[in-house]
Amino acid sequence: MRDNIKRKERRKVGKKMRRTRTRKLAIWSALPPYLGGKRRLCPLIFREVDRILPRRTWAGITFLDGFLGGGSVSLYAKAQGFRVVATDIAERSIVVGRALIENSRVRLTHEDVLRIAAPADGPPGRIEEGYAPRTFTRGQARLLDRILAVAAETPDEAKGALFRLMAIRVALLAHPMSQVRAGTIHRLDTGEYESITESCLYHYVDGLRLTRPEKLWELARQINAGVFEGHGKILKASVLDKLPEIAADVVYFDPPYPGVMSYEKEYRVLDQILEGQARPTSPFTARDGASMLDTLFERAQHIPVWLLSLGNAVVGIDELESKMSRLGRSTRAIALKYQHLPAVATEEKKRDNREFLVVGWDAEAIEKLSGGTKQERRNWQFHEHETTVD
Repeated sequence: MRDNIKRKERRKVGKKMRRTRTRKLAIWSALPPYLGGKRRLCPLIFREVDRILPRRTWAGITFLDGFLGGGSVSLYAKAQGFRVVATDIAERSIVVGRALIENSRVRLTHEDVLRIAAPADGPPGRIEEGYAPRTFTRGQARLLDRILAVAAETPDEAKGALFRLMAIRVALLAHPMSQVRAGTIHRLDTGEYESITESCLYHYVDGLRLTRPEKLWELARQINAGVFEGHGKILKASVLDKLPEIAADVVYFDPPYPGVMSYEKEYRVLDQILEGQARPTSPFTARDGASMLDTLFERAQHIPVWLLSLGNAVVGIDELESKMSRLGRSTRAIALKYQHLPAVATEEKKRDNREFLVVGWDAEAIEKLSGGTKQERRNWQFHEHETTVD
């Protein structure tokens, strides 16, 4: 009898673990692929939060994501029960936030998909006129015009954001490695298939199916998987401006990395489609962009826990830790072997690239929040270590 009970308990645990894995995969499928996205790092990031603030307290805690980006950290925080506040200045990020972080109830329906897949009457739209066939096929461009037109006339803000997220997903899926560029794709219209790199040809051909209702419905279901109950608020603003006003318990900073490719260059076409113009390059991307972190930390002193992600192109982990400790924070720093865009990275970049995760906290404020003792905090040995994220 006892063995039977144990077997039943093991089966229950196994089923729960499988459901958790499935849910996590489903959540990620809602998000667009994004340069510098943190999906693989989320378990590590929130493990560090758990070491400072016990998981049992998370439901009553406000988590500020200062650079929303592709939305993975905010979505993960929302799934963990945090009240999430996220800021960004790029419309591409705000769309993700309003569709999935702020929205907890509205989903795309099959009727919505049929509506955007319906043949479009009238003259070519802005995207078809300006971006076909150099950046999108005419069918893809016409679909993007249709989706954005439907989004603009949709009174429900959450549903409109879901339509716009669909447009972002379609634009990225039309190109290999989600790198939206003018050039090669026009050869699909001219029939010059033999001049397309073999590794990219399949992706371009598969992108032709994006205009089909069944393909769009598959994409809609992926997006819907990221809509679940929770608390989220999105602010289209610079975190530097908003920081002093936001009452948060944990803040996560993932700014553009100094000395690397800018988001504005990578997503130039998306920004033009969504905002009507390209965005200026972020000052954080400049080689001296790490100096701006001092301002971030100074304006975040009322927030008990800080987490910072940054690459190692021009700044060292000791310098980042020092920036926090100068403001009276206890710190922990982790260096990760991290392959960023491995398909296009050089061998040297793959070998030497590191992702830094630096944590800083106000010990006295943490005691009040978590109910822990000073001795419990001392028992945690703070030291730098290196690990690998696959």
